[in-house]
Amino acid sequence: MRRVVSLYLPTWPTDRNRRKFGDPPREKPLVTVIKQGSRRLIASACPAAQKVGLIEGMAVVKAQAMVPDLHIINAGPKLDFGHF
Repeated sequence: MRRVVSLYLPTWPTDRNRRKFGDPPREKPLVTVIKQGSRRLIASACPAAQKVGLIEGMAVVKAQAMVPDLHIINAGPKLDFGHF
């Protein structure tokens, strides 16, 4: 019999990066970004970034205008979205 497990980890990409690199501190906004055509978009946002209004799909340019000291990391789709 097959078993299926479904997990919902909305901040996994930013949590994974914080654990790997140890920065920025949890109270500082952190986002991961993907490139779609010539645009850079937020792929995931940590709770601190969500608290200041940053959401998935938002243009990075707009996010940087809202949060000048925003920490940005390129998304790692294979690690972040379960494509092992």
